[in-house]
Amino acid sequence: MVDYDGADLDPANSMIVLMNATLDNFKQIFSKLEFITSMNFIISAAKRYGIPMLAIERKFRQSRLSSYISRKYSQKLISLMSPSSYDDDYIRQFNDLGLIQGIEVYNEDIFSSEDVARIITESGKTTIVFTGFFTESDIYISAMESLLHDYYTFVVSDATSTISERTYFEALDLLSQHVEVIDSRDLMRYWEVI
Repeated sequence: MVDYDGADLDPANSMIVLMNATLDNFKQIFSKLEFITSMNFIISAAKRYGIPMLAIERKFRQSRLSSYISRKYSQKLISLMSPSSYDDDYIRQFNDLGLIQGIEVYNEDIFSSEDVARIITESGKTTIVFTGFFTESDIYISAMESLLHDYYTFVVSDATSTISERTYFEALDLLSQHVEVIDSRDLMRYWEVI
């Protein structure tokens, strides 16, 4: 295994958090092939090294801001990519990943869920590797909170995605100023799984 000059990327100390990886969400992202390719590797690495994977699915919470939140989300959908002739094959490949059903949370910050916070704490892991959807909201907020909760934090760029390509790159740029943003090729080097 190659030494990483920075935060702790040792598989023995890592937990993978997979956010919002449902078929409905997958259908909305712009980088389907990249996500599938990256997740195939990450799933293989998790099996090889016994890295726990925690799947999380955010549900919209009921609050005085529910209609506002729903309206803002609807505005995002304006940026949806046009359907591709490859979409049916991507959907098949996504289903073939066999991703586990997520623990439901009602906030973009996964640490606001006592169950999730307890699972992460009790794992004894010191590093959280984020994957899934949506880069500019759930991934961004939870990655920043992960750092604030004293975890080494990695965001795997090609294992995350969102509706808008522009928003995706802006979010990764902002994240890279605070946490480690890497891609699956970096993980291949450090975790030596091909």
